[in-house]
Amino acid sequence: MNIERWIQARQPSWKQLEEILGAIDKHGMKSLSATKLRDLGKLYRQTSADLSSARAYKLGGRLPAYLNNLVVRAHNQVYHRRKNHLEDLFRFYWETFPKLVNEHSLYIISAMVLFLTPLLACYFEVRHDINFARLEVCAGHPIVPERLWQTIEKKKMWTSGMQEFSPVAASEIATNNLRVAILGFALGVTGGLGTALVLVANGMFIGTIFGVCERYGLGDKLLSFVAPHAVLELSALVISSAAGLLIGKALLFPGNYRRLDSLQIASKKAAGLFAGCIPLLLIAGTIEGFISPSEGFSTASKYVLSIGTLICLVIYLFAPRYGKPN
Repeated sequence: MNIERWIQARQPSWKQLEEILGAIDKHGMKSLSATKLRDLGKLYRQTSADLSSARAYKLGGRLPAYLNNLVVRAHNQVYHRRKNHLEDLFRFYWETFPKLVNEHSLYIISAMVLFLTPLLACYFEVRHDINFARLEVCAGHPIVPERLWQTIEKKKMWTSGMQEFSPVAASEIATNNLRVAILGFALGVTGGLGTALVLVANGMFIGTIFGVCERYGLGDKLLSFVAPHAVLELSALVISSAAGLLIGKALLFPGNYRRLDSLQIASKKAAGLFAGCIPLLLIAGTIEGFISPSEGFSTASKYVLSIGTLICLVIYLFAPRYGKPN
């Protein structure tokens, strides 16, 4: 196929579709005549086929992104329906978010590796040499802060007083977790480097603090505190950071798209991944504020809750969806 001749032949149809969509944007669907409405459906189908052809022939430049934008705009008008925001929100969390997680599993695995590798390395290193925990990651900032050292050396848990002000603690914890997730997501604009640093830094801290607590006989207490909320909290951190890596990849390796177009396409999917993590972080923060530090819950019940959240999360993210939910 002669690509240039094909583009020249198809451009009038694309232009016509763009003009109809422009008229809808300005004056609404009701302003279109019956003929224009029929043309809208026909041109939408033709342009969809053209987009498939452009992708099949791996055309570079701005054309694929232009056609994709045109098809999306036309689709929204052809299948226009009255908006139901609650239904859309439910559909996003029921269908769209799990689908995004499955489609971008490679980025999630990469984020998990960037988090778990330093976690395990620092845990075993501090078990071998506890002074490793005093290593300064930057001037005046050791891996384990001095205030935690003072508490751990007394063989006390810094979490023991949280249950006295659980509502405040839950709010602060949820805010802090959200801040870390936002960093992992937003720093994707650094080409993914900032996102990787967030994952590595958090992995180093968690692995080191577990190693130090083990040395002072507090390992079981720390594990029982972390277990109830860790599955949701760490999953949200990894998924939101995977969204950052997706943005970084789009910037560094745009493929056949312009860098800006590649970023726009990836950002929509990345934003969906991040948005899906917000409820997970809120639930994790609530558990961490009310249940994790509470002595009213036995250690066994906390481990059961941890296993329960893991099973529920796996089912939610990976169970197949059959059609549309009612």
